[in-house]
Amino acid sequence: MPYDNFDDTRRASEALRRSRAAAKAKKERRKKLLIRRTIIVVVCALILFTAIFLVVQLIKLIFGIGKGSESSKEDNRKIYTVSAETEPPAEGSTDAAGNIDDAHTFVTPNIKDDKTSTGHYSASNGGVYIYNNMALELFGGSDSSAEYYAQTISEFKKNAPEYTVYNMVVPNHTEFALPRRLIDDGTVSTNVQADSIKKIYESYTEDVKPINCYNNLAQHIDEYIYFNTDHHWSGLGAFYAYEAFCRQTGQEPLDLSACTEKTIPDFEGTLASYDESVMNNLDTVHFWTFPYATHAERMSEMGAEMEQTSIYYEDEPSGTLSYGVFIWGDSPLFIEYNDELQNGKKIAVIKESYGNSFVPYLSNNYQEVHVIDPRHWQGNLKSYMQDHDIDEVLFINNVMSANTAAFVDDYIRSIY
Repeated sequence: MPYDNFDDTRRASEALRRSRAAAKAKKERRKKLLIRRTIIVVVCALILFTAIFLVVQLIKLIFGIGKGSESSKEDNRKIYTVSAETEPPAEGSTDAAGNIDDAHTFVTPNIKDDKTSTGHYSASNGGVYIYNNMALELFGGSDSSAEYYAQTISEFKKNAPEYTVYNMVVPNHTEFALPRRLIDDGTVSTNVQADSIKKIYESYTEDVKPINCYNNLAQHIDEYIYFNTDHHWSGLGAFYAYEAFCRQTGQEPLDLSACTEKTIPDFEGTLASYDESVMNNLDTVHFWTFPYATHAERMSEMGAEMEQTSIYYEDEPSGTLSYGVFIWGDSPLFIEYNDELQNGKKIAVIKESYGNSFVPYLSNNYQEVHVIDPRHWQGNLKSYMQDHDIDEVLFINNVMSANTAAFVDDYIRSIY
């Protein structure tokens, strides 16, 4: 007989029910707590991300980052997705010899492509793509950086309207060596350089005369116009740009066949170390001496006395510095003289290192060629031209430099 009227079995069941209910309630509390914590973490993360984004944009706005790509030796530059193809030549844009010299018409390069080969990004520099044993710098320019460069050139013309102002923007090797299919299918992220150059040439606000060297380079795409291991063009590529300059300014270009070709083998350029396959594909530097007498003056560093020298440093050895054969490398000021020409013509050339292999050819057309490297020269360009009775100036920059706000601000604007 039970001690009381309480059912032990029912008591155990009731205890179990209460235990389960308590456990369920505890689980629900934990679930709600977890949800609240998750919401708090997500909100905090969004606030932090927004704050970082705003700070980065403020830094970019203050320092000009993002207006253009970094210079050819800078790493980790921002790469944009290709936006458009170049255009076929417009009717009436060719001369009697078939040369396409319209400044605003850009032909599509006929790049050799086996339809199967791919390359890879350099392990040490994400802004360089290795394709067929060539190191190719990727381009990250934008419309805003192109317009900024054009505005800068226009400002000089506005402040010096009495001078003839030319501007040549030079594409790099990638534009003529990397098959477009690798861009179109997303294998390589880079911009079409013709778009940027065309944008520059359409954005001047003053009477600046654009010089389109793109099409003449594209017509000689199968020749040795760029180096495999270096970010520069070759002496031959620079000659074809000079040829375009002469045609578009109404001058007779130098006859290269009348010159003496010389070479420096085993050139190991600035991009050689980015991949072993490139190291095994060293370059040869070609340069041409002229059928007329020349001499030059060189300022080795800013403020130094001008030294008598030659247009080429013909003793430049094989190795990493062979590109220095052209006007002895980068100097604040370098002046070329054609000793046999008496036409009184003078021109100032504002350049970075792409201009080094270009300016020697100008000695064929100008009695004096005043070459200024704004990275090393300090002074006022207009005053210099007035002092030396110069009435023409050519700004020549590669497309990477032209799209780099820091280069434009620190160098080109500094000489205005």
